Amino acid sequence: MMELDKLPSKYDVKDTEILSKIVKGFESKIVGEENNIKLLWCACISKDLPQKYRLSVIITSQSSAGKSNLVNTIIEPFKEDVIDFTDYTPAFLQRSEYMLNGKIFKMEQMERTNDKHQVSLSNLKFLLSEGKLKIGLVDTDDKGKKVPRTLVINGIPVFISTSTNHNIDPETQNRTFLMQIDESEEQTKKIASHIFKQYSTLTINDIWQKEVEELEKLANVYKGLAHQITDIIIPFGNKLLERIPIANLEIRRHLQKVLNLTSMITFIHASNRIRIRDNEGKNFFTDQWGNTENRYTYTLVAEPTDLQEALQIGGETIKQTLNKLNKSSMDIYKSFIELYHENENEGITVKDMAQKTHLSQNRARELLSQLLNSGHLTREKSAREYHYFATEKKFQDINISDIVFTKEELEQVLQKELNGHADRLEIIYPTDSVLMS
Repeated sequence: MMELDKLPSKYDVKDTEILSKIVKGFESKIVGEENNIKLLWCACISKDLPQKYRLSVIITSQSSAGKSNLVNTIIEPFKEDVIDFTDYTPAFLQRSEYMLNGKIFKMEQMERTNDKHQVSLSNLKFLLSEGKLKIGLVDTDDKGKKVPRTLVINGIPVFISTSTNHNIDPETQNRTFLMQIDESEEQTKKIASHIFKQYSTLTINDIWQKEVEELEKLANVYKGLAHQITDIIIPFGNKLLERIPIANLEIRRHLQKVLNLTSMITFIHASNRIRIRDNEGKNFFTDQWGNTENRYTYTLVAEPTDLQEALQIGGETIKQTLNKLNKSSMDIYKSFIELYHENENEGITVKDMAQKTHLSQNRARELLSQLLNSGHLTREKSAREYHYFATEKKFQDINISDIVFTKEELEQVLQKELNGHADRLEIIYPTDSVLMS
């Protein structure tokens, strides 16, 4: 873990506010969106960790909300590992034979839909879950004869994309975090102020290139460190059992995403976390000529504060992912319920919602349709319009504010894990760090 001591002076990874400092590094290009910046940074950093920790994100918002600017800015420090497409065909993916570990597969905007008009990852979804896409083809050899051929694409990339279509197929949702751009008037005002500042600043005073160089150095240090990490354990996981919506079968996939984000927070704070060192280590390449060096490998140990930070950063995103709805739909539901309590018998129309929320009727209809598809609303047709009614279905969330995990409990977990490996594994405690109360 000595690489952590070689970071550029601009960033100190022992700083418990390191993610907030990273956000400040993007301020010359992005205003607001603090939690979205942190989540996208975590996703990008996850590309070099063991496959099970990889995070993928789809950002859904209206056109012109700033989705592409957010994505393109965050991935710039990782540009050497980005596979960038505006679109790709299934045939291209089948024949590319990429090794996708350590890569960010970025698609400008997802528009391709399935037979249900839902945005879909298509064949890429198998890579994101299995790490292998094996395809049987028939090719023509050099003699013109048809011969069978097997193509294999290996690795799990980090997938990042945007879409204006909120109707995303369930299998795609299961493999990604659903994020939304801040569409509030306050954020629009911040963006307008930022644009005016750009038009009143000399190009010579633009600090972005210096900032991106520092962020790139930081990204490369974490990239090197990631190869020494074999595991990130969350020892307090059993305390979450009563706080997750187990009635929802899909929590089996969503829970992994929440825990992976928690693991990423632990990794970013690695210098302040307990780690288990494997003294046998393994050999790492040190140059392009194939020379190797034996280095220690580590297991990082998460703290409850890592889960709390993950839920703070990804709170809205996690809630959207759990409920398969974007924030705009959940926000309009509050207004719907206010109206519905006044008129439960007749239901609520699109026109009612448009007047209540000051949205266009088309936008109100779109959001109500999402709530209808998710099972939070039903509707009945009367004369020429639909009347919407609330169901018993509620939004799901994860609350861990009252979790207590003591030092004694941690020591019990660690000793159990190390039992039988004391000659090989060693617990390394961070210096000058208060672990837990």
